[in-house]
Amino acid sequence: MKRIKLLLLSLLLAFGFTTVYADEFEITSDYAVLYNLNDPQIIYEKNSEEKTSIASLTKIMTAIVAIEENPDLNESVTIKNKMLEGLTGYSIVGLKSGNVVTVKDLLYGALLPSGADAVNALAFHTSGNVNAFVLLMNNKAKELGLSNTSFQNPIGMDHDDNYSTAKDVAKLLQYALENKTFKEIFTTRNYSIDSLGLNLKSTLYGYANPFGLDISKITGAKSGFTYAAGYCLASTATINNVDYLLVNIGSDTSSKANAVKDSLTIYNYYSSNYSYQTVLEEDVVLKTLPVKWGKVKTYDIVSNEEIQLYLKNGLDKDKIIYEYEGTEEITSDIKKGDKLGVIKVLLEQTKLTEFNVFLESDIEYHQPLLYIGLLCLVSFIFLVLKKSKKKRKKH
Repeated sequence: MKRIKLLLLSLLLAFGFTTVYADEFEITSDYAVLYNLNDPQIIYEKNSEEKTSIASLTKIMTAIVAIEENPDLNESVTIKNKMLEGLTGYSIVGLKSGNVVTVKDLLYGALLPSGADAVNALAFHTSGNVNAFVLLMNNKAKELGLSNTSFQNPIGMDHDDNYSTAKDVAKLLQYALENKTFKEIFTTRNYSIDSLGLNLKSTLYGYANPFGLDISKITGAKSGFTYAAGYCLASTATINNVDYLLVNIGSDTSSKANAVKDSLTIYNYYSSNYSYQTVLEEDVVLKTLPVKWGKVKTYDIVSNEEIQLYLKNGLDKDKIIYEYEGTEEITSDIKKGDKLGVIKVLLEQTKLTEFNVFLESDIEYHQPLLYIGLLCLVSFIFLVLKKSKKKRKKH
């Protein structure tokens, strides 16, 4: 009896296999999506593919485009009057015409205090004008496959042509976080532009601190607000060694804390009620296959590693079954490395995951032709002897 090692087939790639669980909590957000980045997979969503205004979550795209289009982030930028026009009513850093800052200063200004003046300065510096920069933003959206996203301005001003979805924003944020500079800024709470004596703080403080909200588990955030979009928050958190990414849009405007409250509600629910649980132990025999003409009679498909999945606490392991689909007999034409089949891990008929199994080593076989030849030879000799015996009797 020999073992056949298994090879895990990943079903939890980003935007691939997803598990969405029913709501057992209340939030005011109209749209939301939560990723477990460890796998990664979607573990919660609410109207995640519906188009809506996204307010300053737009600046996530603004920042990553500016980072990718400016090879020298320490390059100086002189603030001009045209960069400061049309910003009444929007959050600003406090830049003045004639100020000299760096591209990196402007990126911090765009993401931390959500400064519209920093955003415009980035657009003008990068592309010469806002419209040309917006074209870059839309080209990047197409490149990333954000099919339900359109940008009309880099600030997040409400406009019929400036919209996205919770899922698209989440995809964008995942992409942006792969950039070291973006991640550094996104996960920063304070920054100083020393040349101007400006201290920049994340808007997260203003939305959380006055209301006594504990934001210690949130590792990074970008907020947004307009009356059309409501309060919004794109954030990351690490809880119990699980990395989460959450986007919620359209939180109730009755309190500026609602987007943060909604985020904490979702994070707290999943971190309290879900965890990684073992659905398959190591060294479990999953299937035994007969071997035709083999010098060994059977081969065992055996788990060679433990498999853990992010599931609701209180998992009843007795309800987990392993279903095999594939070849039912190993023959000599199956060679080492050939796929034998698929093992599905099921919980009450719900597929949790699956993996392929392959033949791990060559099998030695008896030679059927040799045996047939020997049998024929023995039969022939037997017949000859039988006939010879009959002839002797006649004589």
